[in-house]
Amino acid sequence: MTAPILVTGGTGTLGRKVVRGLLDAGREVRVLSRSDQAPYDGVEVVVGDLATGDGVDKAVHGVETVVHCAGSATGDDEKARHLIAAAVPAGVRHVVNISVVGANTLPVVSGLDRKMFGYFAGKRGAELIIERSGIPWTNLRATQFHELTFTVAEQLAKLPVVPAPSGFRIQSVDAAAVAERLVELALARRRARSRTSPDRGRTRSRR
Repeated sequence: MTAPILVTGGTGTLGRKVVRGLLDAGREVRVLSRSDQAPYDGVEVVVGDLATGDGVDKAVHGVETVVHCAGSATGDDEKARHLIAAAVPAGVRHVVNISVVGANTLPVVSGLDRKMFGYFAGKRGAELIIERSGIPWTNLRATQFHELTFTVAEQLAKLPVVPAPSGFRIQSVDAAAVAERLVELALARRRARSRTSPDRGRTRSRR
C-alpha cells in the first residue's frame, strides 16, 4: 500500500491547492491542522499545532513524504523544528518545504532588521533546520501570491490618500502554479537533496 502524503497547512490558500493536486494524482492525503475540518472529502485530518508540537508525532506516523505549507508571519523556524523533531524518528524520507524568495539574501542583523524582515529570517531558519535534519529535502522559494497583492491594494484603496512609492516593484505569483510545482516535487521518484527557486515565473532546481 502507498503511504499517505502529509500536508501541513493543508487548509490554507496554498495547502488546499496542494491537497487537491495530490488527490487528483490518486494519492492518499493526510492534513495536519488546528481544525478538524477536512479541506476535501476523503482527506484524513490530524488535529495538531506545529507552534507547540502537539499532534505532530501522530501526523507523521507512517508517512514517507511531507509537504510543509504551514506558515505565519512569525515563528516558522520553530514550526519547522517541531516538524523535524517528529519526522526524523518516524522515518520520513522527503520533506518538501515552501519558502520565500530573498530568505537567503536579506540581511537580518539588527533589531530593526528583524522587525522589518523577521518573516524572511524565520523562513531561512526553517530552511536550515530542514536541510540539517538528515532527511532528503527540497526547498521551493516563491514570491508573494497574487492574493496578497490584491489584499494590500484593497486595503490601500480604503485610505483617504493612497501612497504611490516611486520605483517600487513587485512580482507576485499564482498560488496554483506554486501548488502544482509542490505536487510535482512531492511525487518525484528521485529523493535527492535539492533547492528550487523561481526564475521569472519558472522554477529551477539543483540536484
